Amino acid sequence: MVQVRMMEGNEAAAYGAMLSRAQVVPAYPITPQTELISFIAQFIAEGRMKAEYIKVEGEHTAMAAAIGASAAGARVFTASSSQGIVFMEEPLWMPPGMRLPINMCIVNRSIAPTGGLRPDHNDSLLQRDTGWIQLYCENSQEVMDTIIMGYKIAENKNIYLPVATCYDGYFVSATASKVEVPEQKDVDAFLPPYKHDWYSLIPGESKERPSRGGSARNRYEVQQANERAKKIIEEVDKEYAKTFGRTYDGMIEEYNCDSSDVVLMTMGSMTGTARDVVDDLKKNGKSVGLLKLRCFRPFPTEEFQQLAHKYHVIGVVDRNTSTGSAGGGIVSMELARALYHLDDKPLIANFHVGLGGTDVTPRQIEYMADKTLEIMKLGRVSEPVDWVELKDLGPVM
Repeated sequence: MVQVRMMEGNEAAAYGAMLSRAQVVPAYPITPQTELISFIAQFIAEGRMKAEYIKVEGEHTAMAAAIGASAAGARVFTASSSQGIVFMEEPLWMPPGMRLPINMCIVNRSIAPTGGLRPDHNDSLLQRDTGWIQLYCENSQEVMDTIIMGYKIAENKNIYLPVATCYDGYFVSATASKVEVPEQKDVDAFLPPYKHDWYSLIPGESKERPSRGGSARNRYEVQQANERAKKIIEEVDKEYAKTFGRTYDGMIEEYNCDSSDVVLMTMGSMTGTARDVVDDLKKNGKSVGLLKLRCFRPFPTEEFQQLAHKYHVIGVVDRNTSTGSAGGGIVSMELARALYHLDDKPLIANFHVGLGGTDVTPRQIEYMADKTLEIMKLGRVSEPVDWVELKDLGPVM
């Protein structure tokens, strides 16, 4: 029987790992991820989850152990955050090239010293070039569902790539919301036991990976696997909807976009706030919709190109910075590259909010929506990057 519970994001993530029957969990605690691995330890101690829990001395070793376990043919789960991700940087490059379908939660937290204990997205986006698939979650339900779907995507024999399930520290990790917990038998039917074509825990069953040439060939194959993953992400989402009744529209969700001239684009927990603001603005006659970017890697270039002609301006809300870059946040630069060659393309406005873990408020979202509409009327972007949270926007909406 499906359970309905109030659940924090970290607990939902632990349930996702348990329901997915993860077999090996190497982990090291770091705020705000600590509660997640504590829940898993509790599940194992209570006999509810059959897995090998490996206590390590640091995040670097956690990923090294995850690589070894996955190469031995086990379904592996781990998690980290912020400085832990930075410390894990060296071995994080190995799973994509080795084609190991590890599932790791990145519980987003800003990186010191300019940040704090609350989230922005620089810790996960720092890993955008490693080859990991990156899926961003809005709430606890999506966290649990994405972990289950993540294994289905990662373990597809045409993909074999690791997946990072990313969700905001505190705003999701420690905030309770309603979660439907599916029955184990239904998850088992959706997600069959893990069996890698190359690696196995059973003696004598491991196969030598076919020789693929040098490093350029390896990088090319990881890129091609990312490209193939776009279709698999969409297919898995549809299958999940058919089985469990919940869909996340694959890689991009268009919300309240009918007859919208402009849209804001968000990732992560601020999307929930943006939904409410967009609903109110629409009621007041403002032609603003919302795009939720769920999949940052692989970047949904073709999907953006298909919808680009529908809107005059896309206002990208970046909860990250790329210091000294060509200009703007990481997501806005990716979008600009994706649309560059199109003749019929929207203007791109870029906003910085929520950096170092500050709140993204309804008043800020209202301001960004109004600025995006103003850009449409002007026909040009006068401020390449709008540092919204440095402005006094007056009383809260």
